[in-house]
Amino acid sequence: MKNSTRLAARALATSTLLLAAAGGPALAQDDDQEYTGTLAPMNDSGASGDITVSVSGTTLDVTANVSGVADLVHAQHLHGEIGVAGSCPSGTELDEDGDGVINTVEGVPNYGTVKASLTTAGDTSDAYALAIESFPVAEGGSYSYTRSFEVSEDIAGGVGDLLFVVHGADVDGSGEYDGDALSALSDDLPLEATMPIACARLVLAESTPTGGVAAGAGGSAGDTTGGVAVAAMLGAVVIGGAALTTNRRRATR
Repeated sequence: MKNSTRLAARALATSTLLLAAAGGPALAQDDDQEYTGTLAPMNDSGASGDITVSVSGTTLDVTANVSGVADLVHAQHLHGEIGVAGSCPSGTELDEDGDGVINTVEGVPNYGTVKASLTTAGDTSDAYALAIESFPVAEGGSYSYTRSFEVSEDIAGGVGDLLFVVHGADVDGSGEYDGDALSALSDDLPLEATMPIACARLVLAESTPTGGVAAGAGGSAGDTTGGVAVAAMLGAVVIGGAALTTNRRRATR
């Protein structure tokens, strides 16, 4: 009886260790995450591109490539509301004033307010959302942007709720932002300067951590269901083996 109890205890301990090992990869994950997005044109702009946002603690590393735009400065921001899944506007249903353009304010119900201004230097907060001179300038119809900056813990933890929005359209082909129509955000700026021309929703990028399983390939880095099942099965085998050994000892007595 004592031998049976000891064997069962050893089997239980082995099973527990196997279960802990199965959960190991999830516990070993750090807070670093990467999000990507593909730009869709707005207001018939023809703009395209992509963005990658890497999150490490409260640091964002942003890389964006934008093409199909005027050779002018382009305001760009991370929009959104933390905890709310926004979306890029499409069609004309948000064109409340009927001018044929979805302006920045009309798009807010979909993509939310500014959470970070993707400036080339200086402040990156929402306070610099209209600091037009601080944003990248396109050459040859495109531009690339790379910058690292700090954000609040709320924003860092909610990057998956954010959207990348690019602004600026030379509607009349004058080579500058002008025209009689004014921005809905400021009477000091023409509508062309703040008109949203492209939008991308940020989504968690697929990755294959060392010793892990690629997301979307039959499992995920944090999914330990398969490992737990294997551990449980191995534990059962160990317990069954212990019972068989005990029965054999009884039979030989």
